[in-house]
Amino acid sequence: MEKTRELEDKLLRLHAEFDNYKKRAAKENEMIREAAVADAMLKLLPLVDDFGAAMEHIDKSTHKEFGHGIELIYAKMLDLLKREGIEEMKALGASFDPYVHDALRQGDGPEGKIIEVIQKGYMFRGKVLRHAKVVVGKGVAKNE
Repeated sequence: MEKTRELEDKLLRLHAEFDNYKKRAAKENEMIREAAVADAMLKLLPLVDDFGAAMEHIDKSTHKEFGHGIELIYAKMLDLLKREGIEEMKALGASFDPYVHDALRQGDGPEGKIIEVIQKGYMFRGKVLRHAKVVVGKGVAKNE
C-alpha cells in the first residue's frame, strides 16, 4: 500500500514537471519567434526610411528622378532578401512543378511549360517560401 502511494506521488510529480516543461518550452519558442520577427523588422526599417524620404520628395522631383529612387529602393530590398537566404524562383519558360508552382489556369503554349507568371514565387534557403502562381501551356501553339 505504501509502495502504491509512493508511485502515485512520483507519477503526480512527474506529470506536474512535464506540464511545467511544456509551458516553459512554449514560452521560449514564443520568445524566439518574437526575436526573429524583431530582427527581420529591424532589417526592413532602413527601407521604410528610404520610402519615407522618397514620399517626402515626390512633389519636388521629376518623374525620372522618382523612378530611379524607387528602383534603388527595390534593389536594396532584393539585396536584403538575398542576404537573408530568400531568392526569387525562375519560373517563366520552366516546366510546371506542382511542388513549387500553383497553376491558376492553362493557356495557349507549349504543353507543361510556364507561359506566364501571375505572382512571383520565392525560395528560402532551398525550400519553398511562397509558390509561384503561374499559367501553364496546354499544348496549343499561339500561332494556330
